[in-house]
Amino acid sequence: MTSNSPVCYANIPSGTSGRTHTERYSTVQPAGFGKIGMTIEEAADYTGIGRNTLRRLVDWGKIPVLRIGRKSIVRVDVICCFMQINEGRDLLDRNQVLAVK
Repeated sequence: MTSNSPVCYANIPSGTSGRTHTERYSTVQPAGFGKIGMTIEEAADYTGIGRNTLRRLVDWGKIPVLRIGRKSIVRVDVICCFMQINEGRDLLDRNQVLAVK
């Protein structure tokens, strides 16, 4: 990992003790994708997650966005981090989904 690579930190539940530990993830911007932010619709196309599911995740506070009026912009590195920390989880179950901080 290079020193200028974006990094994602996430609090991951550790077992059943209720404690969390922090894991560090390197996020890589996709080749040829020059923008640093995407609309919800673009993020849905990029990830394969449905628009309504992404909107629900934003409403639940699991994915941070920049709001401009009615438009929501999601950073590319945030989407990559979200996908990594929630791999194998049911994104329709609010209690299973980990938030990107």
